[in-house]
Order: sequence, then structure tokens, then C-alpha cells
Amino acid sequence: IGTLDRDETTAGIPILGHLAVALADAGYAVLRYDKRGTGQSGGRTESATLTSYADDVSRVVDWLMRRKDVDPNRIAVVGYGDGGSLALVAAGRGKAIRAVALLATAGRAGREVALEQQQKELARLAITDADKAAKIALQTRLLDAAATGKGWDAVPGDVRKASDTPWFRSWVLFDPVAALAKLSQPVLIVHGALDRQVPVAHADRLESASRARKQSPVPPTRKVVIPGVNHLFVAATTGEVGEY
Repeated sequence: IGTLDRDETTAGIPILGHLAVALADAGYAVLRYDKRGTGQSGGRTESATLTSYADDVSRVVDWLMRRKDVDPNRIAVVGYGDGGSLALVAAGRGKAIRAVALLATAGRAGREVALEQQQKELARLAITDADKAAKIALQTRLLDAAATGKGWDAVPGDVRKASDTPWFRSWVLFDPVAALAKLSQPVLIVHGALDRQVPVAHADRLESASRARKQSPVPPTRKVVIPGVNHLFVAATTGEVGEY
């Protein structure tokens, strides 16, 4: 999310570029695009929310459905990382999207992900328990303020400047499990076994939610955990972010 181009290059790895090539080699027609405010894509990011980015996905799908070289009954959306949340929102709007793939996607609400990642980082730091507790308290105040719009006066100015945005609020409040429960499409979940940025337990949670859907019959769900690769879907030893 944000001003990322169609490659979404991280640590020198053009993640979406590699995924697109693999899908094309498998015989799929693939469309990827620069996110709003990037390259020649219009729109602005400072007022964008998760819903805004999902709107962009829906418009891309609408464009695909008008093409003569695309079967409108076989359009799938593949979301990587936070893009998985956008795929869930867009797919929940109707039948235009016929299948969803969630790659390295979080299975918990943004608030829970933020606290989980903070706990992981704090475990590495050689600081006192009191200092850790203070950092957790600040993170909690920040997340409360982002969710409610109240209490920002208890958050340092520089932290508020980076976090008091429509996008961050929408991310904090979004629950992928609740969104997934509403889908009627088949769901594919793909995760790296060595993903330490979004641990594989998130894929397990998504799988459980997908299989627990109330439709009859329950739409198909498949989970694939790829051994030996990290969050970027490249070979790794530890999978830790520092290894990127």
C-alpha cells in the first residue's frame, strides 16, 4: 500500500514482478498496475483508505470484464501482503471476482498485527521490562487513537504525524477473518514456511475461517505452505526481516 509500483520491489526483490511472470508462465493472463499516485496512475494517497484501494481493484476488474480477450467468468484477484485485504474487500462486493488468492496475508486485524510485531521486536531488545511496558503502552494508546479518533494528545507529535491517517485507521480496524466469512468464492492461501514478518499461523487462521464459511456447499479452500522461503517468497535461512 502507498506509492508502490507494479513490481513492489523490497530488498531488491521485485515481488509482484516475479509472481506475475510465474502466473504468465503457467498460462494465465496477468494484469498488475502501479498503485494510485504512482507512475501514471492517478489519485492521491493522503486521503486513501483500505476501501479506496479496494475501489481501484474493482475498477481494474470492471475494465478486464470489458475486454474481448478475457473470459469474464474466470477473473481471479491475487493479493500479496496487505494487498490480500484489498482482494477480500473487492471480492466481497459481488460475483465479478470469481476466485481469490491470498499470498503472505495477515489473518488478524491490523491492531493485533501491530501488537504482535511489536512484541516480536521487543523480545530482541536488551531493555528493561519497564521500558518494554512503556513502549507497549504507547503502542496501545496509538492504536486506540487511530481506531477512535480520540486520545491523540497522549501520543508524541512525530508518532501522530506518521499514524494519524485515513489509511492507518482503516488498516487498524480491518478484520480479514470477518471479511473472508462473507465470501462465496474459492480461496487459495499461499504462505512461506519461513515467513517471520507475517508468521505462517496467519495462514492457518485464514484457512480455518475460510473452511468455516456458512454457505452450502462451502466454497473450496486450499492452503499451500512453501518450505524454505520467507515473506518475499525467496529462499531463506532464518526468514527474519534482517536477512532480507
